[in-house]
Amino acid sequence: MAEERGQRLLWALMLGFLIFIAQLIVGLLTGSLALLADTAHVFLDVFALALAYFGARLSQRPPTANYTYGFRRVEVLTATVNGLTLLLLMGFVVKEAFARFRTPQEVWAAPMLGMSVAGLLGNLLMAGLLRRHEGHDLNMRAAFLHVLGDALGSVMTITTGLVILLTGWKLADPLVSLAIAIIVVVGAVRVLRQCLRILAEGAPEDLNLLKVAQRIAAIPGVRDVHDLHLWNIGPGFPALSAHIVVESQSMAEADALTSSLRHLLREEFGISHVTLQLEGSFCDAPCCDKVLKGQ
Repeated sequence: MAEERGQRLLWALMLGFLIFIAQLIVGLLTGSLALLADTAHVFLDVFALALAYFGARLSQRPPTANYTYGFRRVEVLTATVNGLTLLLLMGFVVKEAFARFRTPQEVWAAPMLGMSVAGLLGNLLMAGLLRRHEGHDLNMRAAFLHVLGDALGSVMTITTGLVILLTGWKLADPLVSLAIAIIVVVGAVRVLRQCLRILAEGAPEDLNLLKVAQRIAAIPGVRDVHDLHLWNIGPGFPALSAHIVVESQSMAEADALTSSLRHLLREEFGISHVTLQLEGSFCDAPCCDKVLKGQ
């Protein structure tokens, strides 16, 4: 199954790269800013597919003595660079769009329209390659959503080509390029926010730290929970560490309690990487947080 997902990602990546090169060339030849803006969106898709593919390959590599969590954050670092690059590209698109509002330029509508239709068909084919696994694979789902977003951009450039071809209204090109730029910027900002949250070791957005603490404290035998930390090592890879004050008990009872806590965190919150320190009383280490912060 993992091999099939990898193959589908690789085929989608190759197809997306071909669409990117073709749209870039046609966009430069036709002078269509809308098509060039959509080309930047295709670039985001290709990069997202590359991240999904290489992230899937790297995530299968075992941890080493130097990289004890493996290479899961490589995806976050490259996504950060990707998001910043897109913001710079869209800044250029917006600047050029306003310049064309003042001085409209000729656009070769026929080849632009043909390339947009070809891009849409390519995006639909890519979506078909990814659709089978997107329901239960986070990487595939993210790539699938990127491709659907680019299909929308292709529809918008097709509309632009038709308007220019039928009416000769030159302002349709910068107007649609601005709309595509807004879509891309929103996606890039969302990616950068997620990257910053992971790099800053913030709690995963879909997990509530207080709720996790309350569920742990509700387990029989647990007296208190403190020094609780919850963060993402990489996308879809949450980790947790905590100090658990327990009642006096035997080693076998402590092992059973630890097993119950791990099962709870895995089944209810999807947290598999867990480090628990059982204590008979509150620890007095300077770095030990007695109170949950940020509540």
